[in-house]
Amino acid sequence: MIQRKPKIVLFLPHRADPGRGEAFSADLLPLELLQIASGPIADGFEVVMIDAMIEPKYMDKVLEACDGAMLFGSSCILGYQVYDGYLVAKAVREKYPNLPIIWGGWFPSVIPEMYFEHDIADAVCIGQGEVAFRELVQAIHCGEDIAKVPGFAVQRDGQMIMTPHRPVVGFEDFAPVPWHLLEYDRYVELQLQPRRNEKVRHRFPLPGDYTPMNPPKGFSYFSSFGCPEPCTFCCSPDLTGRRWKAIPGKQLAEDIAELQQRFGFDMLRFQDANFGVAEKRTKEFCQTMVDLEVPVWWNGTIEIETIMRYKKETLDLLEESKCHLLWLGAESGTAEMQDRIKKHIKIENIPLAIGELVKRNIVPGTFWIIGFPGETQESMEHTLKQAAHTKFLYPLAGSDVYPFRPIPGTHDYREAIKLGYVPPKDFREWGDCFEYKYNSQNTPLPDSVRHTWQRYNNTAAIYDMHIQEGPLWMRRLLSKMAGARLKKGSYGFPIEQKLFDIYVKATGQGQKKHTDNSEEYQQLQPETHAQISGKPVA
Repeated sequence: MIQRKPKIVLFLPHRADPGRGEAFSADLLPLELLQIASGPIADGFEVVMIDAMIEPKYMDKVLEACDGAMLFGSSCILGYQVYDGYLVAKAVREKYPNLPIIWGGWFPSVIPEMYFEHDIADAVCIGQGEVAFRELVQAIHCGEDIAKVPGFAVQRDGQMIMTPHRPVVGFEDFAPVPWHLLEYDRYVELQLQPRRNEKVRHRFPLPGDYTPMNPPKGFSYFSSFGCPEPCTFCCSPDLTGRRWKAIPGKQLAEDIAELQQRFGFDMLRFQDANFGVAEKRTKEFCQTMVDLEVPVWWNGTIEIETIMRYKKETLDLLEESKCHLLWLGAESGTAEMQDRIKKHIKIENIPLAIGELVKRNIVPGTFWIIGFPGETQESMEHTLKQAAHTKFLYPLAGSDVYPFRPIPGTHDYREAIKLGYVPPKDFREWGDCFEYKYNSQNTPLPDSVRHTWQRYNNTAAIYDMHIQEGPLWMRRLLSKMAGARLKKGSYGFPIEQKLFDIYVKATGQGQKKHTDNSEEYQQLQPETHAQISGKPVA
């Protein structure tokens, strides 16, 4: 008689604090858990997967599931997940003190000592986790020393030690993703229900004829791991050694076609750090999607210089394959800062790359950062002007500016500490590092830069007609006034914002007061940008 293997409990913490009245877009599936569950599932272990997004009483469910389990595992990135995961792991430790607790994800990978100091981990995976977790599960099941499994931080005699380094490997070394664990209908239910009292983060813009009243069913997918870029503000270079591994283009499209038939989704988000690295792969993927007539819109990430490097026929295939959005990091508006952060984008290429996407009806979601460690006020001001110039040229493209946020495990985090930055002390404080705008009060921006940044955000929101209150003729008039400011990169007295605030107050359409310093109608994400039949307008 074959003995049944024991149970493993995997938990994904909340991405956003429900107490703040926020939620994340429910197309963000628990890919982290599905990926690491692949090996144990293939080896015959039972896996219980719990995602806080779809479980109102997830704490109770986790504690119940851990009864009789062999181990508890979780994963998180910087933001509220850090604190929520801590609370759940702490409760697990208190109720099941002998149950091994394993952590993975970007945040634990770069600051594993916190997890041992607070006694909520027996091992922390450093970097890529699929093969490492599979071997760790086997070691625990066989009663072997987990300190012999490569790719982990563990604690011995009160000291944290690192096991041997584990190199990054390709997707061919992973077991198949256990999609049968995914309760997709529950995510669809969240996507389709109205969110009247919550602000939903990280939604994508609606392509085609979809509207908020008739939204598509979204899905997400990991098609690559790592990134070859050396950016100083990102922890990927240290964790991955700038290695990039990806599913081949043709195979990827065939996998997506099969998943679409299985789950019936309408829109796909690639949750990759850098989807578009290899042009040959992108071309194969797009061509196969076209050949198979896969009925989905899709979006992902790409570099500005990559767009400039792509052949025209490859860019055309992006549109033909129904790519509707690509996320771009412009980062800085000065050549000096581009070199300092090792992004190496040619400033003149930023509007050119964005233009290539816009003329193919692909929304460019562009991000800029101000306040890098040691950055001059002149550099920050120039970035704001470049962002405004880009926004003026392409009103329906994202051109979002965020204050620098120090991320542990990065060169710039270490530089910020040298310059006096005091990082969070505990899990609660790390959990408050959610969106850039919430952390902005701690970023050392000069007062005049902060003032310009706030004015830019509100002006851009009015320009792209993110504001919904008021008749169309009024919004168009205010948009034209805002466009003149963006063109000059100078804001002065924000008359169009004042007029809008007066209108809202007079008509009682807004429950919250709008001011020129308000974040209520800032340009926040490309999903907030107005669209006409899903097509950006230059």
